[in-house]
Amino acid sequence: MSGNVDRRVTPLQFALDLFVEMAPAQRSIDEASPDKDIGYQKNRVFARIIGLGLSARRFVDAAYFIVAQDPEIQETYDVTLSFFKWLMRYDSRNKKHFSSVIRSVKSSMLEVMSAPVVSVDSKGRMLTESQEPGEEGSTGDDDADEDLVVQNEDGDWLELIGRVSVRNGRIRFRVPVELQRLIKDPENSYWTSLLVTSRFTLIYARGIYDHVLPAVPSGLTDWLSLDLVRNLPGKSWANNAEFKYFKRDYLEPAVNQINELSDIEMSYETRAGTPGSRKKDQIRFRLKRKEGALASKAAMLNSVALFKMLQDEFGLSDKQFEKIAENRAVWTDERIQQAIDYTRWTIRQGTKVKRASAYLMRALSDNYRVSDADRQVELIQAQIVDATTGEQGAKSDRQKAVAASLAAANAAADKRRQEEIRLAREFFDTADKKTREDLVRKFVASSTMGLRAIERQMLKPANVTEANILNLPDVANTFSSYVAGEIRKAARVRTRKPQPGDVTNG
Repeated sequence: MSGNVDRRVTPLQFALDLFVEMAPAQRSIDEASPDKDIGYQKNRVFARIIGLGLSARRFVDAAYFIVAQDPEIQETYDVTLSFFKWLMRYDSRNKKHFSSVIRSVKSSMLEVMSAPVVSVDSKGRMLTESQEPGEEGSTGDDDADEDLVVQNEDGDWLELIGRVSVRNGRIRFRVPVELQRLIKDPENSYWTSLLVTSRFTLIYARGIYDHVLPAVPSGLTDWLSLDLVRNLPGKSWANNAEFKYFKRDYLEPAVNQINELSDIEMSYETRAGTPGSRKKDQIRFRLKRKEGALASKAAMLNSVALFKMLQDEFGLSDKQFEKIAENRAVWTDERIQQAIDYTRWTIRQGTKVKRASAYLMRALSDNYRVSDADRQVELIQAQIVDATTGEQGAKSDRQKAVAASLAAANAAADKRRQEEIRLAREFFDTADKKTREDLVRKFVASSTMGLRAIERQMLKPANVTEANILNLPDVANTFSSYVAGEIRKAARVRTRKPQPGDVTNG
């Protein structure tokens, strides 16, 4: 058995350490430093829960955070009650109210279907949230189960939390296995920070924040029904209030609180989505992650440059950054840089890498590194490639030089021929008639190419005379070349003929 002990600090242990540090000073979770974030990857299905109050949502967050830290499915989860309440930022000593929070969560169920998920009671009806004492922004409604309309009778429902027991300073709770699987291994998930969600005091701020958070990476939500937003906290006067009052009393305060307290910046626009109606019934939110949220990741890495490299070059997700944060005790900056170098080296080798971010995380987790021998092999291979490329380049240069020389020689020869033909035509034009007749006669009698040119003109040799030969295009070109040749011959003869005064051997 390996003697190595895994001393990595888990998120749960990290949260416990913060609790031990902060609770004696009566400091709540929302007062923790941003670089000490506590949270978990939440599946997108949970973003569409409707009808829970602030304390109930915090209860679910605390419970699901605890569930998310255990990789195995458990029948029951058990922690100290004080720690659980600290996670949900619940400092009231009112046992009756805490019991009402549990009942509120217990009565909520998640509808599992492809249509929008809603919160329903045990009879499959839309859940109405009763007021939770002491919460700002909550609205009371004692007739919670009256005048409810059955929605989507066909379907499957799961309770958000199973059995809950509070005894001897500890809380024990169960979560349906189906939901545990979503919590522990979320395929479509987003980071939920308990530090952020615990700050909200307005139920609409929390409800809207939960609903739009999955859309932050895209920067814009779809057009949403305004009724959906009205109903996020459950049944209240705001459900039916005229829009200008809903905007003034609920929507604007919620958006302002989100912008002030959370890690995102938000704005919105509304429109009349029903044809022929001027009533505004749709809303769309524009979203942007605050720079401070990004800066906290950079601070976690001790380097803005390293953070930007991981974000821009490798495209790490929020979940992957959180994984790095969980393991910072072991995954030092040096080890992260080592994984970056290994990933780059692997890509340079031509190895098929489907996703650079996933490969880098694997290299980081398994402590992959580029050995000195591998670096030497890469250097030698690069030198061989450079040498081969140099030889091929030199050979190509030689071939290009030869081709250029031949092209230049051909061009010079062609230019020389054209000049000789021009001079030949000038000579023929200025020669006396007898000389011209002699040249034509010799051309017709002795030049095979001349005869073929004459035949192509559908003529006979007798038809070609010194008067018309230059007016026959094909014949004229061939004849001019012939005359140029005769001029060269005459020049050579003159060069060889002895001149008066030459010295000869006796």
